[in-house]
Amino acid sequence: MKKNPTIDLILEYKREEVKFLKETYSLRDLEEKVACRDRAFPLITAMAEENDGFRVIAEIKRSSPFTCFKPVGFDPASIARSYQLAGAAAVSVVTESRFFAGSSAYIPIVKSAISIPVLRKDFIVDKWQVAESAALGADVVLLMAINHESCSEFREIYEYTLSIGIEPLVEVHSEDEWRLVEPVQPKLVGINNRDFYAPDLKVDLNTSLNLAPKLPADVTIVSESGISNKGHLNKLRSAGVSGFLIGSSLMQGDDPGVELAKLLS
Repeated sequence: MKKNPTIDLILEYKREEVKFLKETYSLRDLEEKVACRDRAFPLITAMAEENDGFRVIAEIKRSSPFTCFKPVGFDPASIARSYQLAGAAAVSVVTESRFFAGSSAYIPIVKSAISIPVLRKDFIVDKWQVAESAALGADVVLLMAINHESCSEFREIYEYTLSIGIEPLVEVHSEDEWRLVEPVQPKLVGINNRDFYAPDLKVDLNTSLNLAPKLPADVTIVSESGISNKGHLNKLRSAGVSGFLIGSSLMQGDDPGVELAKLLS
């Protein structure tokens, strides 16, 4: 199935960006930094904690191709602290620079501000980016099935992620993508409700509601995109979803932490 042209454009840019960045830091340089870092906080543990509340990965993002959230006064450390105070199980940080106005520099800033897992969310196309994520302090890295053409290609980057001691959150958008990644037997899977194949990149919670029950029982499922109220949380949890990655509905408020507290109250 053909991707939305915007996604193809982003992936093309990321591959060129990685080629340039490799000239600055080699993979070996990054791996030496990774060897000195503290042990990563496991997200799957945070998602599995027994309590009656909702386990939310609260997202920090400055912008997207669709919306500008925080053009000025953007303070990732302050937002991260407010998320943790409000009850977030983890914090996701969007680092893609050209299309989302993010920065890899946000990872160590956020990591030093909180004591819960930090997820780096970007379009990862090369294991160099995985090593960079770990060197910066990320506990988890998003691995999107849509970025890869084959299971063998995906397996290489997935197994490399595990080998350097950080956790992969495997993201799928459809049953076809799940079949591509299923052979690696991922234990932490994000189902993105945004349709990266649709002309309008529409969001539909039915993506999670339909796909989650089809995944193996031992998979911890995180639903992503389009979640904005407790009704959504309850409906998704009833379908087998364990965690919820929420960004836009929080970042649109003046104080994202307050928005999360309202959602979880």
